[in-house]
Amino acid sequence: MNKWISALVFSMSGLLATSAMAAPQDPHSKHYVHQNQAELHQPTHAKDKKLDPSRDWRIGQTMPRQYQLSRYQVDYRAHKHIAQPKRGQQWYQVNGQYVLVSQHDHKILKIAR
Repeated sequence: MNKWISALVFSMSGLLATSAMAAPQDPHSKHYVHQNQAELHQPTHAKDKKLDPSRDWRIGQTMPRQYQLSRYQVDYRAHKHIAQPKRGQQWYQVNGQYVLVSQHDHKILKIAR
């Protein structure tokens, strides 16, 4: 009988221990707050870093899709230091730099500051 009771107590304690580990963390506990603060101070992702076209892109490379939007397009007449694009080419301004792109295949033709 003693073995049966000790086996029952042992199995119940194991069940309680696993359910305690699986329980969600208390949002007010010190460990939980520390974990969230660590997530806030992780290194920034590539999309958060400021893009520098003259450093990050090369002539002949395809311009990334997120910069092929009309809001990045510029009219060469409004900017004195960029030349008139040939037919099928378009100037884009990305982070203060100008990128001449082929409209057919979105290949970078020139990068100007």
